[in-house]
Amino acid sequence: MFHPTFARYALIACSTLLIFTPPLFSSEYQLPSKPLQDVVKQTKKVSTRLSDNGQWLAILTPKTHPSIEHLAREELKLAGLRLSPKQLIPSRVKFSYLNIELVNLKQVNLSKSGADNTELSQAPISIEIPPSVELTNVQFSPDSRYLSFIGLSDTGADLYLYEIETKLTKVINPKRLNATLGLNYYWLNSSKGVITNLATKTPNIKTNSISITPNISETLGKKAPRRTYQDLLKNPSDEVRFSALTTSQLTLISLDGKTTNIGEPGINLSYQLSPDDNYLLVKRIAPPFSHMVKYYDFAQSVEIFYTSGKKLSTLASLESSEYRPPGSDSVRKGPRMIHWRSDKPSTLAFVKALDRGDSRVKASHRDQLLQLDAPFNLPPKPLVNTPWRISQITWGEQNRALITERHSDKKQMRVSFLNTEASSEPQLALWYQKAIRDTYKDPGKLYRTQAYNDGKPLGRVFHMENNTLLHYGLGASPQGYQPFLKSLTLKNIDEQPTDYLSNTLWRSSDKQLETVRYVIDLQPLTLVLNRQSNDTPSHLVLLDVESGKEKVLYRNPQSLNAFKGMSRQLVKYKREDGVPLSGVLYLPSNYKQEDGPLPVLMWAYPREYKNTEVASQVNYSENQYTQISAKGPVPFVANGFAVFDRVAMPIIGEGKDKPNDSFRTQLVNNAQAAIDTLVTMGVADRDRVAIGGHSYGAFMVANLLAHSDLFAAGIARSGAYNRSLTPFGFQHEKRNYWEAPSLYQQISPFTHADKIDEPLLLMHGEMDSNSGTYPMQSARLFKAIRGLGGQARLTTFPYESHSYKAKESILHMLWEQESWLEQHLQQPKLTGGSGRSNSKALTPQVSLH
Repeated sequence: MFHPTFARYALIACSTLLIFTPPLFSSEYQLPSKPLQDVVKQTKKVSTRLSDNGQWLAILTPKTHPSIEHLAREELKLAGLRLSPKQLIPSRVKFSYLNIELVNLKQVNLSKSGADNTELSQAPISIEIPPSVELTNVQFSPDSRYLSFIGLSDTGADLYLYEIETKLTKVINPKRLNATLGLNYYWLNSSKGVITNLATKTPNIKTNSISITPNISETLGKKAPRRTYQDLLKNPSDEVRFSALTTSQLTLISLDGKTTNIGEPGINLSYQLSPDDNYLLVKRIAPPFSHMVKYYDFAQSVEIFYTSGKKLSTLASLESSEYRPPGSDSVRKGPRMIHWRSDKPSTLAFVKALDRGDSRVKASHRDQLLQLDAPFNLPPKPLVNTPWRISQITWGEQNRALITERHSDKKQMRVSFLNTEASSEPQLALWYQKAIRDTYKDPGKLYRTQAYNDGKPLGRVFHMENNTLLHYGLGASPQGYQPFLKSLTLKNIDEQPTDYLSNTLWRSSDKQLETVRYVIDLQPLTLVLNRQSNDTPSHLVLLDVESGKEKVLYRNPQSLNAFKGMSRQLVKYKREDGVPLSGVLYLPSNYKQEDGPLPVLMWAYPREYKNTEVASQVNYSENQYTQISAKGPVPFVANGFAVFDRVAMPIIGEGKDKPNDSFRTQLVNNAQAAIDTLVTMGVADRDRVAIGGHSYGAFMVANLLAHSDLFAAGIARSGAYNRSLTPFGFQHEKRNYWEAPSLYQQISPFTHADKIDEPLLLMHGEMDSNSGTYPMQSARLFKAIRGLGGQARLTTFPYESHSYKAKESILHMLWEQESWLEQHLQQPKLTGGSGRSNSKALTPQVSLH
């Protein structure tokens, strides 16, 4: 197995890229101008957790960007995983926190709205955290007495328990966790213990050893149309490493210190506890391991254990998804979505495909929902058959369930009620059907509560009383966001069509954007809101709806002085075929139209639709605070640019038409309409417009430069440009290369590299793990442009994946973009960007032509 450093050098060698360092550019990490540095330094928005009894609100401060040295630590890439073999955890943790503060909502004194409610309600309780420990997976115990979290250190992962009454914190695991397959644990519903995976022994893994063996693959005539994945197993040595690192002991850790092993050590992919705490449903990865798919698609055994540790039975053996039929709605053969009904003590529910899992087969019904009661020795009971593929099941009170079905080809979804205890054969009663991307018809989230059986707690279920449920959401509409909390009373819930009465219980103020984060109580109706305005960052407010009394619980700090006074507006316009489009325009502080047109940075991401109505929807609020992301385009407003962000790039295929059949034409028409609109407004200089995008947005950028002369320059990050290298589909395109070879050729900007005659800045993480976006994609396009005499620059970031994480990488990314825009949109010389990183060992690799 090669060390990541060797892999990095191999990538550079394979690309045979020449390094140039003219005065404007450098091959060391650079710092952008100060306003852009400040964007990277700003604190992130806090996360929250609410205890089940509604008393305690935990406020979590996220960790900021890690250092490049952190990303450069030893890691192994196996079966789609990136692991720290020393710590037995993922080498790249997505969400981690620096500290936790607790607010006691029962002690908050509410003030009349408009009175003295601007001060924070009380000093929160700070939980003492051991030094040099990152926090992740923070949970309250079901009885709300404890706060638990996983602590990450240089030696691995431990499970911490904080007792709220005594304010004491302790580690409860006797051995370190094995979190290679996820930083997970589950509380018993009785709150008497926790179940998690413990390390068995330290595997002897040599990360820099080289396996000198032939790598052999064989096909025996069975179709395996899988996407293009990275980090897969390659040889028997990889299989040994994968097995050694991921094998763990599933363990019940009681709060009194006792531990109980659940079965023998194995590769425990997932585990679920029955609501009555009596059984465990465990999915285990079973050999042989595939070299074609990631770990979660390996063959699996589904087993049931008593929480005493003894195995009860094997419920199912699932074959590898390597041979799953093609198509978005195709699924693995055998039972899937196996889970416990959260409203029953120990009843399993699962879905079985009625079409052998192949969505291309004509069938009147795709799926069947079944249930199986303890002790699981009788045939399962069918509940209902569905015409479309089941994608989600939500259990509620009164023996109700909500069944979500999807039809990806039609880009439609529908949600129906099911009475599982109906006297006759249960039938689905449709609540709503909408386009998958239709935000105007999205009812939001359901209010959920604790289920009980004979006074003992079970799982969380959606609340339903007298055939009435509560739901809350953003309320997207042509007039902007109108967040709400509504009750929905179903008059004939078991019939079709279902008749219902909707009643609005709360709606956001017109002068601020307020969204429901938590429903604390129903009597009186008490909410925790996120509140923000166009000049005030999001903050947390406790509100008594009936009295109007409220109190601020937490405020996010306000910073970024360089962007104060920046204006923002939603711009609506149409492309030449009449399709309504929109984008969000940002203008520098104190800019007036009489100042003349500005250079423009446009940023977009193409999306596919089956109808124009949904494609033209907008998601915007004039009361929304602009949270400036370092990875977006808005920071460049500080440099005097007009920024046109979230520019609509719909690719529409109505009826039998496929969206991608006219991808290039629609893309150019979208861009032309956007530029024409900004020029007509007097904002844009037509000769000084740049286009940027990330991932599929980068693919868009290269296509626009190849097939139009609309832009002065382009910025493309982490894209895929040669679709013959993703032959079994990409994005939402389901046809493979051999079914539509001309499409794959015509839609690939690599094929048209000779037409890319505007300067293109390419950037890519050297360890991109995203499907299809190999770093080679950017290297090959750069070499094509160089060989054809075009103008391009390629920067690759060591140890970075698809989305860049390290502080040094993000700062340098901003510097690259800033310098590129200055050079090609003729901005005045920027200041404040002469600083350099102190890191000498790790530098971005730069190629210029």
